Amino acid sequence: MFKCIEVKDPEMIKEIYRFRYKIACEEDDIFDKSGFPDGLETDMYDSYSFHYVIFDNKKNIAACVRLVNNCSKGYPAYNALKIFPKEKKKLYSYSYSEMGELSRIFIKKEYRGMKSSKKIIELLKYSTGIKMKELGIVCSFGALEESFMRLLHILKMPYKPIGPYQMYGNRLRAPCIMYTDELIELNKEMFFETVC
Repeated sequence: MFKCIEVKDPEMIKEIYRFRYKIACEEDDIFDKSGFPDGLETDMYDSYSFHYVIFDNKKNIAACVRLVNNCSKGYPAYNALKIFPKEKKKLYSYSYSEMGELSRIFIKKEYRGMKSSKKIIELLKYSTGIKMKELGIVCSFGALEESFMRLLHILKMPYKPIGPYQMYGNRLRAPCIMYTDELIELNKEMFFETVC
């Protein structure tokens, strides 16, 4: 039913930005519409990102995510949210290229039920996990609501909070981190043939 691809075509990436605008600005009120007068939700991290899209069986966008990597400006969650000093100190040992962030994970409303969400997140997990291993990304940030973090744990994406919950994008979120090796270890059956 669903198919995940990495998008490189500029016009298709623009369609992802349009999809993000519809979800984040019109439906879920995460960002203020006035910040995106052209109807495209984008920011400075997109040019440092690998973009993924999930298509449904009608070839419509069902979901998207970006993997930010090797960003000289830092990472969205790291820059915007307070991180515990002890956790921040641990991160100093990694270079920009060894870090990443999975963000702008948006799923179309009609596919947010558990059955569809599970299939979509499994596809995104596999595609981005392969890319993280390929690029040598050691850890990835995220800014997660508590309920979404619980869902990701059920689906074996081992994010851990590294700071308190705080307002970000009109939602209470915690800065989190996920280590690529832990992701691979928890999902051996999925990644075995490709990365082990």
